[in-house]
Amino acid sequence: MLQMLASEYRVIAQDIFAFVLILSAFFWGGGPERAVALTWLVVFEIGGRVKDVIFGSELRLTDVDLFWASADLVAGVSWLTIALFANRNYTLWIAALQLLATSAHLVRGMVEAVSPIAYVVMVVAPGWFQLFLLAGGLICHVRRKNSFGEYRDWRKPQNA
Repeated sequence: MLQMLASEYRVIAQDIFAFVLILSAFFWGGGPERAVALTWLVVFEIGGRVKDVIFGSELRLTDVDLFWASADLVAGVSWLTIALFANRNYTLWIAALQLLATSAHLVRGMVEAVSPIAYVVMVVAPGWFQLFLLAGGLICHVRRKNSFGEYRDWRKPQNA
């Protein structure tokens, strides 16, 4: 089962899905969709390629991979900021799932008894759900825009 979760086919499938979704978000999406897609592109796609070139592409399951833990933290901060200001609800779910992935690294670093399978699932699974949430949010944005016309992308700040 571990081979299925960490196989090359999962990575290739996720990369293809992510690139198609990122291009779709840049083409049809509003500001929040583009910001979420840009975060995924920079942190996970480009950052992952740079990591593979510099450090190699081996997947370490015995301890915390500091590069991916840092990447998850950066993505989490970015998506939390987007979620707080976006006029969309799905961005809150994307930020919450990123919190789960980030906390998986913390748990793996503090507790030795965490199995490698649990670690992989806690780090990899949120990414798939985040991509599906972005796809659903993009579809809802396009449908709403076609039905009701333009609407604001970001929330208006409240005056104190």
